[in-house]
Amino acid sequence: MIKFTRVLLAAFVLFATIPAIAFADTQANKVTLDTIQLERGTIGIRLANKTSVDMKAKISKGSASYTYTLSTTTNDQTVWLPLQLGNGQYEITVLEHVVDKKYRVSLTDKVDVTVKNEPDVFLNSTQTVAWKEADKALAKVKELTKKAATDEQKAKAIYEYIIQNVSYDKDLARKVAADYIPDIDGTLTSGKAICYGYATLYAAMLRSVGIPTKLAMGKTNLVDEYHAWNEVYLNGKWVVVDTTVDAVLSKGANKITFNKKASDYAAVKYY
Repeated sequence: MIKFTRVLLAAFVLFATIPAIAFADTQANKVTLDTIQLERGTIGIRLANKTSVDMKAKISKGSASYTYTLSTTTNDQTVWLPLQLGNGQYEITVLEHVVDKKYRVSLTDKVDVTVKNEPDVFLNSTQTVAWKEADKALAKVKELTKKAATDEQKAKAIYEYIIQNVSYDKDLARKVAADYIPDIDGTLTSGKAICYGYATLYAAMLRSVGIPTKLAMGKTNLVDEYHAWNEVYLNGKWVVVDTTVDAVLSKGANKITFNKKASDYAAVKYY
């Protein structure tokens, strides 16, 4: 089995632990929840006012939690986040940075989630995989899949395009920020990405044609560093696909396969 020695990902922590909470302020920034898409497995966090203050959202279910930096550019903007921990009750907390490592609570609430077909959670356009905003990627998907009759044919056509046309971005890997989120159309245009960018592009393109796709992060024995890849729902089961690894392998004489061994991968987070 091939073990990569090159750096495929600079250390980056996307979802840091929330610092100490200073005090509650339920009116701060007029934060509200949009629950219209709960049955699809997403929650909207609306900020009435554009702010340069560091805002975070913590989404918890039982002992598991995800923390996001809220990225907004305009007033009255809703940030959509996934509820990917299965059906049940979630706690949503929005926090605003005050000073040093202290945050205050702007909003906290609980929501009950029931998604009839749980793989459909991974069809959503969210802050991490914002495929509805990626016009160039959507156009390319139509071109790549126009002759494909099945989901598997679509998934393989998109996979082949990415591994042949996107190269690993070593410069970005050395300087990537902790709260970095790949630009889907930017990856397509530049033809460069780190593993997070590869996996986000593939997830976005597949979701846009109705194929549930997870963006997974964790460890694999194929790569030395923390890694990102995809799990694609095909023929009633999740299939592991690693476009980053295969893009590198395809540049040489190495044999590649579309689906990887699930036992070679250990996900820590799914998006």
